[in-house]
Amino acid sequence: MIMRTIPVVAGIVALTVQAGANEALDILEGNKQVEELNLPPLPEEEETASDEPVVFVEPEWAPSPLDPVWSRAVLFEDETNPWVQQVAIMGLYQWGGAWGTAEVEGGRNVRLDTTRTRRARLGTRMKIFGNTELEAVGEFAGDARYQRIETLKGKTKVLPNHYVEYGKFRPRFGIEGSKYSRDPASLLTPETTLLTSMLMPASTLGIAFGQECAPWDWSVGWFSGDTDRYVPGIEGRGFIAANLAYETGERLDDNSVMRTRWHLDYIYNLDGRKGAGTPRYRPNGMTASNGPQPVPANPAFRHLVSTGIELEGERFAFEGDFMLANGDLNAWGLTLTPSYWAIPGTLNVVGRYHYADTDNPGGLVGGLGAGSDPFYDSSPVFVGDEFHSFYLGANVHLYQDKVVFLNGLEYTILEDQAGGNFDTDAWIWHSGARVSF
Repeated sequence: MIMRTIPVVAGIVALTVQAGANEALDILEGNKQVEELNLPPLPEEEETASDEPVVFVEPEWAPSPLDPVWSRAVLFEDETNPWVQQVAIMGLYQWGGAWGTAEVEGGRNVRLDTTRTRRARLGTRMKIFGNTELEAVGEFAGDARYQRIETLKGKTKVLPNHYVEYGKFRPRFGIEGSKYSRDPASLLTPETTLLTSMLMPASTLGIAFGQECAPWDWSVGWFSGDTDRYVPGIEGRGFIAANLAYETGERLDDNSVMRTRWHLDYIYNLDGRKGAGTPRYRPNGMTASNGPQPVPANPAFRHLVSTGIELEGERFAFEGDFMLANGDLNAWGLTLTPSYWAIPGTLNVVGRYHYADTDNPGGLVGGLGAGSDPFYDSSPVFVGDEFHSFYLGANVHLYQDKVVFLNGLEYTILEDQAGGNFDTDAWIWHSGARVSF
């Protein structure tokens, strides 16, 4: 009898600790069943719950009267259709203006006041067969040499989380260059940095195989050395592009989640100076705007490397990217870009510091102001061996990332100590607008 009583007493003590003396008495008197008790979770259960992976969820935009207008970009959508699941049109219009003067030491000052249509793109996107996306985009801005087919590609899932991408497109390189390296429709600043514009590879014929399986994603592909503005062919040995990234989420003290993404991009140019894809611009006897000195010819790169980190929270974000180029000339640089939503979804304050350096006279090539991309023939082109840029601006989002006004002030320093000693500095005011769908 005593031996049978001990387990009962032990059970009563345990229930008393967790459920309280009154509830334990109700159980003894038969007024309540053990299953009816609301017991607190055991410590082991709480620890298990805290071990669940933290996932960053992109903030949702507030509903807007413009939602029905932008939804018309999707012409057809039916996920149950075995042949065609979606047909949509896509476009981007970007206008930019810059006002300032580049003061050249030992040379003539250069007025930077200009406005231009920087990008004007229109295309279509299709989802077919349940595993394939097709995309075709044309570029209509700029002079005849710049107008072209920007993208003509397909992307097919061949295995779970694996895909093959093929056609004419630009390989991922750097933070300012594709889905995770920002595409032009979501840039935080009016234009890319000097080093990004200088090193960015061409949009050309290529094929890439990759995997998207959190927290890792990677891809490796081959791209042609032909840069035909319509449909490139297979020319030369081309170049190889490889990408690796790792993304995690971290829960902060205020219970919000911070997304952290690290990336490593590498391009190997098999053609050396014979290849036209790295870089995509060709000086062709151009003369620099800061002093009567030629832009270095054949700026071919053999190796291109970009690595950096992105942080994104509910209101604060940060991007840091280091880039290195090695070949006929060597160049490297660093870009730091913090941003903060002063008014969530409406006003985003953006800062940026960009540094570039080279060990070659005139090795840095780029523009200042609205035409900072040396790919433009009409842009004033400056050369030097060390560059600093300080930018502070505010972006007003009238409709999500689709209608944005960008304004900011930039101060630049371009040193030319290894070349003609035509050091240049400038205060530049930027204004621009961007509409995309």
